[in-house]
Amino acid sequence: MSNALPPGQTRILTFFADAEDDGRQPSRAEVAEAMGYAFPSAVSKHVEALVRKGLLEADREKKRNVKLTDTGWAAIGRSPAKRGVPVLGAIAAGTPVLASENLSTWLHEIAPAPGRFALKVRGDSMIEAGILEGDYAVIQKGGEVRDGQIGAVRIGEEATLKRVRYHADHVELISENRAYAPRIVPRDQAASEGFEVVGPLVFVFRNVL
Repeated sequence: MSNALPPGQTRILTFFADAEDDGRQPSRAEVAEAMGYAFPSAVSKHVEALVRKGLLEADREKKRNVKLTDTGWAAIGRSPAKRGVPVLGAIAAGTPVLASENLSTWLHEIAPAPGRFALKVRGDSMIEAGILEGDYAVIQKGGEVRDGQIGAVRIGEEATLKRVRYHADHVELISENRAYAPRIVPRDQAASEGFEVVGPLVFVFRNVL
């Protein structure tokens, strides 16, 4: 989503995100100086535009008053450092994977990183890879899923974890449980089925009480 923003707005959004992670609230003058603008009013125009787009919130009663919305964090592929990694629920077709509409909760035990999110594992389809129901699969969105690697794939409104094999005319999605047959996605039907290879599995987090 950040690619759809004008470069100046992306820089402003990222600057406020960095400040929020550092626990500070910069003034418009500070932002203008850092961005190379001659006047703070240039920053205010960008802030107002980002507020209209729902990416920033601004309290008019305060001078240092800006914070990112969940949609704003998603627009730059990040989550607040204090929150941890976002856990996604159902992923609506056509909605960016890290959009706030998909957010279920936050995994506070894991340090966030740009583009990183978690899926809570349901069922037993990956048990032979040591991935159990209730585990959290931490995914790097946009990273390369190589042939034979485990990654998150999206099919319509479902995000699922599978081993991915690439063939000339189809993609094979393999469960790590011999009770389940592989799923075949013909390459010429991938778009109509809403198929997307989202990103590789980075690691599995298990919440042990």
